[in-house]
Amino acid sequence: AESRALVVGCGALGTNAAQLLVRSGVGRVRIVDRDFVDLSNLQRQVLFDEADALAGSPKAIVAAEKLAKINSQVEVEPIVADVDATNVLALCDGVDCVLDATDNFETRFLINDASLTSGIPWVYGCCVGSHGQKMTIRPGETACLRCLIDSVPGPGATETCDTAGVLGPIVNVVASLQLISAFKLLIGRADLI
Repeated sequence: AESRALVVGCGALGTNAAQLLVRSGVGRVRIVDRDFVDLSNLQRQVLFDEADALAGSPKAIVAAEKLAKINSQVEVEPIVADVDATNVLALCDGVDCVLDATDNFETRFLINDASLTSGIPWVYGCCVGSHGQKMTIRPGETACLRCLIDSVPGPGATETCDTAGVLGPIVNVVASLQLISAFKLLIGRADLI
């Protein structure tokens, strides 16, 4: 209940991660996303429904409203914004860990750099097609994203959600793996990761 988490992105991974954080009783969850709910999101983004898509509502706002109905004791802070170099450190301020639920390497590198600057650990995650990846980054203790990938892959170098799609079940798996690591970080047991 004393812990605070930032979820960057409120799509497939983000909605799954946010609802798991809220259901578990994490005290404060900040959700950042610039996008609006669309009908094409519904097969994999668990907090949204057709009414949200038809209304064209901001994902972060709708997610916060739905999450408040799941656990009203958790403070959910929705922020409708792009994550960029001018705001990433401010968005990370006051949190104990960051969960990556983005769909692009540019934002992931911003999260990585903010993590290294602030000392806040983060959990990388991605899903494309029927597969996914997860990596926990603890600044000064583990490799970081730039240790593995030194720069943003060029256009067409990797599959994307737009080119390969995303099957809903892989999102649940990757989000669950991300949250296992996040919970260990939040309770001070990074040694178990």
